[in-house]
Amino acid sequence: MCNTCGCSSAKEITENPGMTRRAAVGAVSAGAGALALTACGSSMDSDATAASIDPGAPAEPTDMAAVADVPVGGVIKATAQGTSVMITQPTEGTFHAFSSVCTHQGCQVNAQKEKTINCPCHASVFSTEDGAPQGGPAETALPEFPLEIKGDRIWVG
Repeated sequence: MCNTCGCSSAKEITENPGMTRRAAVGAVSAGAGALALTACGSSMDSDATAASIDPGAPAEPTDMAAVADVPVGGVIKATAQGTSVMITQPTEGTFHAFSSVCTHQGCQVNAQKEKTINCPCHASVFSTEDGAPQGGPAETALPEFPLEIKGDRIWVG
């Protein structure tokens, strides 16, 4: 009698020693799949690029940047008073302010070479003209905030 499983046949022990290779590969694949799904759907607590800055517009108009800091056809990320926004100038003299929080899973987006708005977490790309998603998993545009030019400064809120 086998001490491991209690069977009475030594042949049974050698032909069926426990987990088969197919079962082991299946278990590893299932575990890897579960891990991948957990990573994509996990909370943002452990994500270093997660939104740690207020995703909304400033509660009151806030001086965010100089007009000269925003290149024509480009974008900058500006932060003031705990709020971060993406300020764009798609054509000369036309400015927009968008949320810096990706609409996919809440990561902080960045200005990529001052030309596009990109999410480093899942590779979403957003338009500098209207904040609409241009690629990646995001399906919703970045919220746009009120913006006013006062002299040579850009005020948001």
